[in-house]
Amino acid sequence: MNRYTNICLGLLICGCSSAALALPKDAFSQLEYHVNTGVDNTLPYAATELTYAFKQQFSFLDMEDKLSEKWVTFIDTPDRIFAKNNIYIRVREHMTKPRKSKVTVKFRAADPQGFGELDDYSKAEIDFTKNKAAYSVSYDMKYSPADIDVKRVDFDKVFALLKGNDDIWPKLQPSYQQAKGKLIQTIVMRTHGWEGALKNSKYDNLEIDFQIWTPYYRKPRVTFAEFSFKGSAADKAELDQAYKLLAEKVSATGLADKGHQGSKTKSTFKMTPGFNR
Repeated sequence: MNRYTNICLGLLICGCSSAALALPKDAFSQLEYHVNTGVDNTLPYAATELTYAFKQQFSFLDMEDKLSEKWVTFIDTPDRIFAKNNIYIRVREHMTKPRKSKVTVKFRAADPQGFGELDDYSKAEIDFTKNKAAYSVSYDMKYSPADIDVKRVDFDKVFALLKGNDDIWPKLQPSYQQAKGKLIQTIVMRTHGWEGALKNSKYDNLEIDFQIWTPYYRKPRVTFAEFSFKGSAADKAELDQAYKLLAEKVSATGLADKGHQGSKTKSTFKMTPGFNR
């Protein structure tokens, strides 16, 4: 696994109604795999379609042409009060399907017991990077882009939405009281995504997603790119083999180490003026 230093393995469970405290490890029944990559000159900056050059470079994949576009920003204070309390707040406008726009609150902890009592969350997730586990529990709140503009976030409206959720607010309120009046947002990241499949009959039932992140205003001029897929823990042996194949194929392009490495969220904060490094 250490050969692919840019790969994360995530386990998640959606639509949970019991407290995170009570979750046994076998409740995390879904697996998610990520392979970071560079794109070199195969795609123009902030590409809106997959080029012939890209499809030739990654010819082991059969990618669809339909584009999914989202705009993403994160909220915190300059000294990262929420992050210090292991809380991350994301506003994501779904440009392709506006009704799917969401405000997400993600709580992180070193282990499941670190969350205290959380109910009715959207997703409980374990991300594995270099054999290290990172636990998170997320809440998704739908919103209308007519009410909240991702490019100029109205913090009062965002937190009014969050205050209306009795499961989120008790956990969020102490940090909010410290942060109130000091909130700022990160640069807006534009995400473009496409779906596809491996050209391998053994794994052609897996949906492979390709996603690129670029700053909406094109400054700084950076690109985050990755392939990912999900599956059931019951199929872990097969998924591990699919992951190995995908990682090897991406590595063989010579682009695996030329792309962004690490957390997209942390990198977005790092390159946004106004946040303490």
